[in-house]
Amino acid sequence: MSTIQKQEVFSLPTCIQIRSSVSFITLTVSLAVFTDIFLYGVVIPVIPFALTSRIGLEETEVQTWLSVLLAVYGAAMFCASPICGWATDHVRSRRTFLLIGLVALGAATSLLLVARSLALIIVARALQGISAAVAWVAGPALLADSVDPDQIGYFMGFMGDAMGLAILAAPAIGGVVFERYVAAI
Repeated sequence: MSTIQKQEVFSLPTCIQIRSSVSFITLTVSLAVFTDIFLYGVVIPVIPFALTSRIGLEETEVQTWLSVLLAVYGAAMFCASPICGWATDHVRSRRTFLLIGLVALGAATSLLLVARSLALIIVARALQGISAAVAWVAGPALLADSVDPDQIGYFMGFMGDAMGLAILAAPAIGGVVFERYVAAI
């Protein structure tokens, strides 16, 4: 047997330095928060018209079902947040957990866009609430893990900026979506 031992060569994942940087993580978490708030702000003005044109609800029922859909989102987020908090503390990778939440948010929003029944719209809103809970719990936890404790407030400020920007931009974009949606009917 040869005395020469095989040397194993480990290669680092692609772009590991960029993906591990505080700037990239801050940007990712801020985009997660922006996406959730933005989608919420764009979807809400359009739902009443989707309920009448797609689902066929009477005008007198729209306000009731809009309230139900808002409550379903909030209840799903309320119920899922503690579970997501527990999972965030026990998963191997908070980054992966956050990514799964963002993909789920996209899938839930896509489901909402194609839904043609009230039941499917309710399911989509519940899934949006659950996936938003992942973003709102795993995102700040990942950020807190990634930055120096003396700078956590500074980096959380960027997350706050993303939230504010989404609150500012969503009504304008929601208005454009509404205008095009109504024009398409």
